[in-house]
Amino acid sequence: MINAGAPDSWEFEFDEQPVLLELVDSQPVVTAIVRSTNRIGGLTIERAGGGSQVGKINWTLQGFAAQGVVLLAGEGGCGKTSLMYRAAESIQEGDLFLNEVEVRKGDVLVIQGDEPRRTAENKFRRMGLKQSFSISYPDPPLDTDALSKVIRSGDFSTIIIDSATSLLTGERQETSDESFVRMLYNINKLCEQQGVLAIITTHLNKPIDGQLRKTITIHDISGRAGIAAAVTDIWAVWRDPNPRWENHYNMICLGKRNCRKDEVWLLQGGDEDYYWEIKETSDGILPQETLLQSQKIKLLLTDSKKEMNLAEISKQIGTSYEVARRICSDLYDQGLINRTPVKKTGRGRPSYMYGIFPI
Repeated sequence: MINAGAPDSWEFEFDEQPVLLELVDSQPVVTAIVRSTNRIGGLTIERAGGGSQVGKINWTLQGFAAQGVVLLAGEGGCGKTSLMYRAAESIQEGDLFLNEVEVRKGDVLVIQGDEPRRTAENKFRRMGLKQSFSISYPDPPLDTDALSKVIRSGDFSTIIIDSATSLLTGERQETSDESFVRMLYNINKLCEQQGVLAIITTHLNKPIDGQLRKTITIHDISGRAGIAAAVTDIWAVWRDPNPRWENHYNMICLGKRNCRKDEVWLLQGGDEDYYWEIKETSDGILPQETLLQSQKIKLLLTDSKKEMNLAEISKQIGTSYEVARRICSDLYDQGLINRTPVKKTGRGRPSYMYGIFPI
């Protein structure tokens, strides 16, 4: 051990690399790699590899939205506003989102520009909201200086803006303008610095020849191409043209940082009370099942006191090799488990043994 820090964190040398360990749920977790740095000509330079922060994805909605700006794109009438009201309710209440997604509880502000107060209040009544989040109905365009003050205030963990078109554009700025991209970039940067999630709804370009959408790509989002680079993640929602159940919608992650690109959540909405839930996912495993399998893997590796390969892990916990690979990769990214490459002769993709980080 190099230096004793706070009672719940230590610097520890592993494989000749100083790392920071912290206790998370009574388990040692690698949360940072301690680096030496140089400054040359005003630039801070360090060795690449591992990142200064390990596993620091501060999810507000697990697998869906973390700190920074997350865009939710969709056509008018596809339900994205009621979907976001349900997200706001879940975060304010600390209850599951879509009946499956773990939530980090916090205060929520909705800034509404797409529908008038009376329409929103009628919708809230039909929803039978469990918990009241805060809401504002400003005149467009939204004062970005005022928005910055709200983000810095610390009063809200989540801010939902509905929508980019109605509140962040105006006579002098459209979504196709470079200034709009710079504004999104600045909002995203400020949110990440302040530990705030901002979900901003936005619209889609009209489909070619009026055809029904079978999927959505990044090129379908209205505005300048650089929008994708200015935010943390992008999701898009659309009504399934070949529904398997009543009010069948799909929601796809278009990337780019935290959510799993091209993952699709198959949803069911409800007009009676604007209820939303996940029915299926594209990888065949629902969020609560993913959480359960993650817990099983950590417990298995803790009890076994040895490293195991993916074939052994998948067999022991009763899941597929691919699900085990994905969950182990996520746990490794979070610093919750360790992995060791298996030495092999010749070229080719390496395989790994997984275990709990030693102390």
